[in-house]
Amino acid sequence: MGTRARAEIETLLGTKVYLDLHVRVAKDWQRDPKQLRKLGF
Repeated sequence: MGTRARAEIETLLGTKVYLDLHVRVAKDWQRDPKQLRKLGF
């Protein structure tokens, strides 16, 4: 995801960019039926 986003931003701006991504993860998402439904499992 980050590689593709960076490439698209570079195309728009016409210059190299550094893209720093942060991912938030819900605690115990693997065991939470509600979280799993949100992800399509």
